Amino acid sequence: MIKNIRLILLSLVLVGSSSCKGFLDEYPDSAIPEEMAMETLDDCTTIVTGIYSAFKSGYLYSGSMTLLPDIQADMAYASDANMGVYTEFYRWQFKPTNADVQGVYASLYSIVSTCNFFIENIEKVQSKLTSDAEKEELERRLGDVYFARALAYAELIRFYCEAYDEDIADKEEMGVSLKLSYADASPVKRSTLRESYAQVISDLEFAEKYIPSSRSVADSPYFSIGAVNALRSRIYLYMGGTGNTPDAEAEKKNLEKCIEYAGKVINSDIYELCNGTTGSGSDYEKIWSFDTGSEVIWKVAMSSTSLGSSLGKIFLNFVAPDYYNPDYVFAEEIRKLFYEGDCRSSLFVTDYTVGTGHDQPMVIKYFGNTNLDGGATKKFINMPKVFRLSEVYLLRAEAYYKLGLEEEANADITAIRKKRITSYGSSGASGDDLFKEIQNERAIELYMEGFRLSDLKRWKLPIQRKKQIYTVDGPDNNELNIPYNSTKYCLTTWPIPKHELEATDGVVKGNASNDL
Repeated sequence: MIKNIRLILLSLVLVGSSSCKGFLDEYPDSAIPEEMAMETLDDCTTIVTGIYSAFKSGYLYSGSMTLLPDIQADMAYASDANMGVYTEFYRWQFKPTNADVQGVYASLYSIVSTCNFFIENIEKVQSKLTSDAEKEELERRLGDVYFARALAYAELIRFYCEAYDEDIADKEEMGVSLKLSYADASPVKRSTLRESYAQVISDLEFAEKYIPSSRSVADSPYFSIGAVNALRSRIYLYMGGTGNTPDAEAEKKNLEKCIEYAGKVINSDIYELCNGTTGSGSDYEKIWSFDTGSEVIWKVAMSSTSLGSSLGKIFLNFVAPDYYNPDYVFAEEIRKLFYEGDCRSSLFVTDYTVGTGHDQPMVIKYFGNTNLDGGATKKFINMPKVFRLSEVYLLRAEAYYKLGLEEEANADITAIRKKRITSYGSSGASGDDLFKEIQNERAIELYMEGFRLSDLKRWKLPIQRKKQIYTVDGPDNNELNIPYNSTKYCLTTWPIPKHELEATDGVVKGNASNDL
């Protein structure tokens, strides 16, 4: 793994990025020789700039890692005009040699490797610094690095590992390869799930230690304490088990921690849910049209001269001024979940006569940031909003539910819906109905943000699509049905790339999906 990654590490990662002020405005012209890459504080800044930039890779948040999990599940259907875009995932026919399986894996481990390089070489820089201001600046960079490694490992776990359960938490080689040294390029076998999650939690503790509290502002392109606690909340919910209720005391404690850290974000008075009930130009609409909003905790920054990939192209496929030919269209079964007066129903989907002459439910959530999408041809580029306050509310609502705190869970669902649905009263569901409401709200609020597949996996729910007109027919397409106990369900955990297994001479083991 690391043997392959380090050969291209600096040329892939040490590049400029982003539209925000400060160190992210710097654009290195070329890679820096490895032996000279960390001699000064400026070198450290260059490396951290590259780490931030790496997250906007087309394999990560501005592309595959955001789109594929929802396409593989049930959030969008391949239109009858689709010419093979992402169809291996859509039809559940992808292999360990698939370019996206390999690209997501390699991109995340490249970030891990860069972080390891920084951590191993930081003492060389520390010894040269004399002022307190310089030392504090270096610590801020170190906080960025620890958070980036935690996030990269968290995503590797989510895609390439089974859902967490106490009964498999200590089973050997079900976690990720925890490579924590850049200098030592020898392959490392996969850890247990408990060890993998523990590493993420440990890195977040260091991130909190070094990231300054002054970073804690809404709509930030920088890692912050709010982002640290949002990721903690997400991680602890995932460690709360796969059932409707926790099966072990450890799972209960994890759910309590999910609630604790979600509360730190929600009660910080830094972030506020955006209101979408005020009509055109609402604060919630601006999240998608301008990538800005008071509920955004961390977004992947871009500028007109430093863009990521397009999240909207496959849904719009702009051909002429009024001609769209989408590869994927909105799932009608998801559309049915909207309440009357829900602002998201008009911001995420519209009926449109597409190039094939049919009225199709066209996905418009990623129509493009007005400030980025200039020029004669639309690019449909948005900055990914990796952490938002609404997700944190949903994390806490689910944890409350699993601990039997239904009133509190309903209150969190209500908080979101009052900002999204005109004249909404309050949620008062109970039992299985409440859990279904939480699941449905996640499907709507986090639509095409990359959570659906891992949600269904940890809930042990089947992957089901129902026949929808003007989409590709067949049991592997718009009539997909993959029960939880079926052999094919193992593809909810992506295979370890074939080249990784070969490069490590079998030290890194594959998943069940590697054998399909």
